[in-house]
Amino acid sequence: MTSALLLALAACGSKGVEYELRLVPIVPANQSPFSGLTRLELVIEPEAGAPTVIEVDQLTGSPLIDGLGELENVRIAVRGYTGDTLTAFGRSAPLSAADGDSLTVNVLVSETSGFGWTPGLDTKRAYAAAAPDGQGSFYIFGGVEKFGNSPAMLDTIERLDIGAPNTTLTTTPLSLTLPEALGGEDGATYTARAGLSATLLGGTAADAGKILLFGGIGQHGDAATITGSVALFDPASESFEVLESALIAQSEHRVVQNQVGDVLFFGGWTSGASDLIVPTSRVQRYERATRIVSRITGDLPGKGVYGAAASLGADGVLYCGGATWDSNGDWSPRDECLIVTNAGEMVDVAPMPEPRAHHAMVSVGEGLVLVTGGLNPSTRENIFGPEHRGTNTAWLYDASTDTWTDVGTMSNVRAWHVAAPLAGGGAVIAGGYSQAGLVWQTSDGKALACAELYTVEGGLEPVPGDEGCAPGDEVGALPDAVGYPAVAVDPSYGVLLVGGVDTTEAVSTGLALLASGEAD
Repeated sequence: MTSALLLALAACGSKGVEYELRLVPIVPANQSPFSGLTRLELVIEPEAGAPTVIEVDQLTGSPLIDGLGELENVRIAVRGYTGDTLTAFGRSAPLSAADGDSLTVNVLVSETSGFGWTPGLDTKRAYAAAAPDGQGSFYIFGGVEKFGNSPAMLDTIERLDIGAPNTTLTTTPLSLTLPEALGGEDGATYTARAGLSATLLGGTAADAGKILLFGGIGQHGDAATITGSVALFDPASESFEVLESALIAQSEHRVVQNQVGDVLFFGGWTSGASDLIVPTSRVQRYERATRIVSRITGDLPGKGVYGAAASLGADGVLYCGGATWDSNGDWSPRDECLIVTNAGEMVDVAPMPEPRAHHAMVSVGEGLVLVTGGLNPSTRENIFGPEHRGTNTAWLYDASTDTWTDVGTMSNVRAWHVAAPLAGGGAVIAGGYSQAGLVWQTSDGKALACAELYTVEGGLEPVPGDEGCAPGDEVGALPDAVGYPAVAVDPSYGVLLVGGVDTTEAVSTGLALLASGEAD
């Protein structure tokens, strides 16, 4: 929805430049970010150099500003304070204003303490991939529209503009589909896939600013459609460049970009003998220098499925846990951990305090990783057997000492949830199930709309207003109760959660953004 507040920024005088820039704040339907503010600032952020901070009146907007000069590829941040606390935040996409211009720019402004909701996706999506473009937009790729006997796989792509949103905060479907892959029972090409990954490549290499898409499955239950397809999506032209395929096809893998910019793909499912879908304990790496995906020497613990991974910065990427099962299909969680160094070597490190599968891991500082929740059944059960209660434990791994520390408990038990780093430090933990099976099984009433925040200094606490959230509640911090939504993180704009699934039949169109809250 559109806020009634209009912020007018104009320049004239000492630099011989005159223009008018009108910022129209767009606010989430479930929030009132301008309520109760004691101070409101506009911050002009150039590509290089110090920002210009302008304090404005909330009712009349900004007065005429002398001496700004033309604006070239700058971003405008909106910062609202209640006392000394930053409580409202928004940032435009890069923009320019020259002499004589009259511009109107929409800017999403939301509360920093909780998720802002949009009306939702154009298409229901679970097992999709999402990534930012670093310029104020997020892209959502593929997924499953519905489950049941004939799951509907998707090849479509949607864009959500955060820096320059439309007034209804809806997504825009793109005219292109995912790139073709070859496989399936009849060997035909296909474009639809779920369980893929999407990673924005940073740095200054030739592929910087592009989104790396990898893997996924094109048809439910068809092992031949698990793909090793690798492609680069260019947000500037909204087009794909297909690269050489990986040696190992992977779906529902874990993906982490390490400190040097390479991208690691951990485990998941692949195609085995006799066209069976089997787990893989392999790790592959997209090397920026060669633009080729190659295998890392060594194997993950257990079967290589349902573990978790997160960056340790200079120490590499930490992977922990997962599941293993015997010839009867009876499973148990794992506690082993390893680091894949930035040079591509696999090193065993201290195990988690307890075994876990379907837990979440997230970087919360240099050499620090937070692990939350997961499944740890007391007895071995068949992988297609009964559901198990999630856990609410949280531990912090410190690479400098190779030790684990108990950091308290979450308000809810969780498995199949997500965790994402926050620009100001710490992490957000969201969604999941209070009870679930190892292989996709959930029943109505077990999904969570709840979210929690973690800081190294303050520990765990519910998102404000979410203290009473419980399994089965239709809404909480999130617009829907869902497990394993797609997650995309842009430090300049925030954490976006996309879709997810409540039951095997109910797929969500929910979109929720936790604003960056970055004050500098």
